[in-house]
Amino acid sequence: MTLNACSVKTMPKKIKNIPLSNSTVSRRIKDMSIDIEATINERTKKSPFSIQVDESSDVSDLSILLVIARYLNVNELEENLLLCYPLTKRSTGEDIFNAIQGYFCEKEMDWAKCCGVCTDGGKSMSGCYKGLRGRIKIIAPHVTWSHCCVHRQSLAVKPFPDSLKEVINLSKL
Repeated sequence: MTLNACSVKTMPKKIKNIPLSNSTVSRRIKDMSIDIEATINERTKKSPFSIQVDESSDVSDLSILLVIARYLNVNELEENLLLCYPLTKRSTGEDIFNAIQGYFCEKEMDWAKCCGVCTDGGKSMSGCYKGLRGRIKIIAPHVTWSHCCVHRQSLAVKPFPDSLKEVINLSKL
């Protein structure tokens, strides 16, 4: 693309006319994030999806619930952050379920389209009655459950006693 002399002279004027105040930039970032969230929600509504749920604490000891959605989009598997929610009171299975259920209700997402849930082995996640697993099974009994393998990978970098090294080495075969 070549620029003529007239367009080069008018560029600084056009750039000066672009509003870049803090409120404008903030508003545009918010508009973009709303658009991205709406796109992800529409895609999860159109196809079967699975979620990966993890509760973590940040540096200030605030518990944060992260939900990642995996779904098909034009015959390709995509993965995006669906929900990042602070758990201000507690992080029990009920609290985690209520946060996810509230989001699903607000965004009109259907548990019938959810085909799988992946979590770590924490009691609040994997409990069959009071944990997230038990609560999801009540409203979506078809959902399959899997354990998050990311945590197994983090264990592999820690030093093990000799009795456990043999087990790790066997799993590499």
